[in-house]
Amino acid sequence: MKWVELFPITKQQREKLQENYQILWQEVEKFGKEYERKSYTEILSSPAKTIIINLPEDQPISFSIDAYHVEKNGTIAVCIDADGLPTLLGIKPSYHFYKRPDGSIYY
Repeated sequence: MKWVELFPITKQQREKLQENYQILWQEVEKFGKEYERKSYTEILSSPAKTIIINLPEDQPISFSIDAYHVEKNGTIAVCIDADGLPTLLGIKPSYHFYKRPDGSIYY
């Protein structure tokens, strides 16, 4: 069975969907790196929220942020999911990191 039979879209449509994924991935990486700089207390005090930004083309994308305890020592896990552009199979990128009470980060 060929790709075309499974997903009846043109090559240009498929390329656009792949490009959209790359845009979302780049934006969630950039946003995630900025979010890492927040203090431990600030991240923990607002564990779940959604932030919407506009790309230069005036296309809104959103970041759903979820932070929760994962270890007894207080380490929290942070997951940031990107959305707002259609992608191939609807798959959207995420950014994950762990923040310790001392402010250090690991992945």
